[in-house]
Amino acid sequence: MLKYTLKSIQRLSVIIIGCALLAACGGDSGTGSGTSTSTSTSSGSGSGSGTSSGTSTGSGTSTGSGTSTGSGTSTGSGTSSGSGTSSGSGTSTGSGTSTGSGTSTGSGTSTGSGTSTGSGSGTAKPLELNPRIQLTQGRTTTQQYALTSTQALRLIQPGLYGNASVQGNTFTYQANADAQGSDHVKLAIISSDKIETINWLIRVNKPTPRFATLTLGDSSQNKEWRCLADNNIHQGVVWATPLQPSMQTYAWGDWLPTLPAFEAQCQFTDSDGNSQACTTDSLVEYANQQNWCGRDDWRLPSGYEMKGLISEQDYALANNQAAIDPYFFAATGFETYWLANDNNQSHADNIAPTLNFATGRHTAMMQNKRKPKSVMLVSGIKRDTTLPSEQKKPQAEKDSFIRLDNSGQPLPKALQDDNYADTPWRCLDDTRGLVRDNFYLRDKQFSYVYWLTPNPQDITNTSQQLAIQASVPKAVSDINQAQFCGRNDWRLPTADELAMLLHKGEQDSDYSLLYKTSLNRPETGDYWVKTGSSYGLYSLPTTASLQPKSTTNTDTGRILLIATEFENRATEDPRSVSNHAQPNFNRLRQEYASNSDRWPPPFVDDMSSYQELGTMPKPSFPNENPYSELKVALGEKLFFDPFLSQAGDVSCSSCHDPKLGWGDGQEVSIGHDRQRGKRNAPTIVNSAFLPVLFWDSRAATLEQQALMPIQDPVEMAETLPRLLSRLNAHAQYPALFKQAFPEGAMSADITEQQLGMALATFQRTIISNKSRFDSFVVQADNTGNTSALSDKELWGLDIFRRNGRCVNCHMGAEFTDHKMQNVGLTYYQGFYEDLGLYNVDGKPSSVGKFKTPSLRDVMNNHPWFHNGLLDTMEGVISMYSAGMADNAPFGWDKYDPTYPVLSKKIRPLNLTVTEAEALQAFLTTITAPTPQKPATRFELGIH
Repeated sequence: MLKYTLKSIQRLSVIIIGCALLAACGGDSGTGSGTSTSTSTSSGSGSGSGTSSGTSTGSGTSTGSGTSTGSGTSTGSGTSSGSGTSSGSGTSTGSGTSTGSGTSTGSGTSTGSGTSTGSGSGTAKPLELNPRIQLTQGRTTTQQYALTSTQALRLIQPGLYGNASVQGNTFTYQANADAQGSDHVKLAIISSDKIETINWLIRVNKPTPRFATLTLGDSSQNKEWRCLADNNIHQGVVWATPLQPSMQTYAWGDWLPTLPAFEAQCQFTDSDGNSQACTTDSLVEYANQQNWCGRDDWRLPSGYEMKGLISEQDYALANNQAAIDPYFFAATGFETYWLANDNNQSHADNIAPTLNFATGRHTAMMQNKRKPKSVMLVSGIKRDTTLPSEQKKPQAEKDSFIRLDNSGQPLPKALQDDNYADTPWRCLDDTRGLVRDNFYLRDKQFSYVYWLTPNPQDITNTSQQLAIQASVPKAVSDINQAQFCGRNDWRLPTADELAMLLHKGEQDSDYSLLYKTSLNRPETGDYWVKTGSSYGLYSLPTTASLQPKSTTNTDTGRILLIATEFENRATEDPRSVSNHAQPNFNRLRQEYASNSDRWPPPFVDDMSSYQELGTMPKPSFPNENPYSELKVALGEKLFFDPFLSQAGDVSCSSCHDPKLGWGDGQEVSIGHDRQRGKRNAPTIVNSAFLPVLFWDSRAATLEQQALMPIQDPVEMAETLPRLLSRLNAHAQYPALFKQAFPEGAMSADITEQQLGMALATFQRTIISNKSRFDSFVVQADNTGNTSALSDKELWGLDIFRRNGRCVNCHMGAEFTDHKMQNVGLTYYQGFYEDLGLYNVDGKPSSVGKFKTPSLRDVMNNHPWFHNGLLDTMEGVISMYSAGMADNAPFGWDKYDPTYPVLSKKIRPLNLTVTEAEALQAFLTTITAPTPQKPATRFELGIH
């Protein structure tokens, strides 16, 4: 009997200490709190009767038997023993030893530091498997667990932002002093028959936590929404976040969710109890009417605000954890959320931006406004991150300016970070993209921006106090006469321009002057700014707002000067600005029903070098390599023979296939060992008329050109000595060469010169067939008949010569001026960079220049451009209509002597859709069926 009594006492002690530790051991010694729960069960029986109620306080020994029932408070120290049944609720505090048998049931809070042993039966709170706690940096929380003799507490996952440890039945976590975030710590209570895992979520905060939970103030939505104050976004905002985001969805704005199979779900009603449409406009209106969290300025968040919630450290796809703090946003998963429509694109009528906290967290995606998404709302000041003054993080000073000397040239890069006293600079080239973008939006042109660096030793010093009417104009005039930084256009900045040097922090209420070092630390005080037709003053280095102070004639201030200049971007030809309407076709036919010399004047920039469009002449053969049918036949055989390549798998015709317009239809050609070339294979049609060959004009004759692809390691990859050796050992070629070159028959070997001459002679015989345009020119000249072209095609001819400005480069019978031009496709310093003519002559002005291709048979030879960029003529015309890619230099590129310069002949055309269609129709008239065989003597004009 004694044995069973002792066992009961031991079991009861586990229950009592478990209840005691529930509150006593879970607290954060700093700001956190915890909960201790017991999993042990103690049972026993006793006899006796009695009733006790009230409060018992004392020290000593109490012994009794019977039944004790009471509610109240018991405090004492000493030894208590008894048998019977005890039940009660209240608070028990004590230190000492309690021994007893029977049944104990209770609820309430128990705190103590003594030892409790006993036997009987008891119940306690179940073990909390997912405890949560907030903890300040550097603070510690301790938790004790009531364990049986067969249980053990183990640390399974230690966490990232603090030191977690287990000793006996005690778990301790000390937050790192510099950590911040939600930490996951795993414990396990291990028994002989089971393992129970405890997942701690510990939010480590700065002394001022980022988030704080607010009362929603809407009883009907308390289980659906919650509010969180966030002091990290701008001046601090409040978030309204759904507790079941994937179950509450809305269409964007006032667009009703009407897409098939996509139904929005929302749970809110208006003041009359009527259900509201599941749209974000309705939700925002409702939240403002209900004054959620005491606010009435709820709205959809901007992209920068939503991205401010992204927590990369929490993103764990394997654990289904989104990239957002799991402590405050436990319900947020991988669902997609609507953003405010920051992108005011004209084509975005039915789409709006969205963001998720998974793979799409860095880039807003445009989605159909009717397709329901989840929603967060935000309340508070909206930051305009397109302004430098309101960027969340201003651009670093070293990346914002280029320091220039007094001639306007940059200091060497190695000296850019020097002190002004050691390496003085005269002005700053502002290279911040946001400044450039904002000036463009203001002026509709791209601007260069320069700031004059104050020098305390000359007239630019900022210690002088100047009156706006009397002193400022003279000071500015003197500075411009001195031509500091090589400029004479210095002026006072406007209020908006000077604001580009100011910035408002996330929490600060004032704007502060940025980049003081680069500006050589201007004096503190009031600075003049231009405000419309008047002037105002900004107080620097800090100002409460971007609204300048109004002034009187007696006010004085300092000056900080700016200079701006517009990039020299081409504009549409003035002759075509009002000439885009469909013409009177009768009149147009009359204008072209004559010799081409009397056609309407073309819109060209240099008439002195202009050649009118016309019919093709006959090719000529050089005296040193005259025409012969045997040479043509030999050249043709060589052209189609892969024997000329190292591996025997590539021939000239591999890239110049007659079935493909004597090109290959590829962006860039594929050569030896399946290597990808760098340029598009041009057609060989009409190559007899080319004064220079290749896109970069590196060959002066066809004879030269013919041998170069053979030796190119990316094309045919063969050396000429080895090829000539193989040709001389060939079963057929030696005899064929002797027949084609009888003047060299005495020579036993085939020569390099003969190889080039045979290939060149063959290529000169590949000439265009007669086109409908050729017929038009002949008929219009001879009889005034223009019927060879339709109205649309004739209009296209007029556009080609006038509004389209095509004849500035594509002139004459061959539709080319045979010159080199930069059309903006250099990809300078990029992956696809091709420097063109610069690779041949090394001149900085040659960077990006390529030959003007003939447009004869142009529709047979896609894709177009030296890199095969475009495979549709609609795309080609669109690019030229837009003015091509005028990548004007910015930042350090402005001081790069080899930066490519777009040809001045390229200007925006602003063609209408119908004009573009007519122009393309005309291009079909200068395209004839591709010749498949060498031209005959008659076709070549050889008699």
